[in-house]
Amino acid sequence: MTYVVLSVAVLAIIAAVTVPTLRRLPHRPILLTGLVLIALTAVFDNVIVGLGIVAYDDAHISGVRVGAAPIEDFSYTLGAVMLIPAVWTWLTRRDREAP
Repeated sequence: MTYVVLSVAVLAIIAAVTVPTLRRLPHRPILLTGLVLIALTAVFDNVIVGLGIVAYDDAHISGVRVGAAPIEDFSYTLGAVMLIPAVWTWLTRRDREAP
């Protein structure tokens, strides 16, 4: 299995679970957070891949890179941008509903 297939599958599951909640939240903070995290991911992933701290088997990546970092690395960021606000909303909703 390649990282692309795994990334797309996991992002699809995360999206299916979180999008109904995310639609009810303000979009601007989520988009801004996503842009900042993608920029940070681009910088720091290039550093850690460029220095050889993390290496990827070329047989398992798409070959598309942003600098030295494979594009698949950005799936973690996108997953976090969807998952964290949704989980936060679910947990705070339960706190408000508790007696």
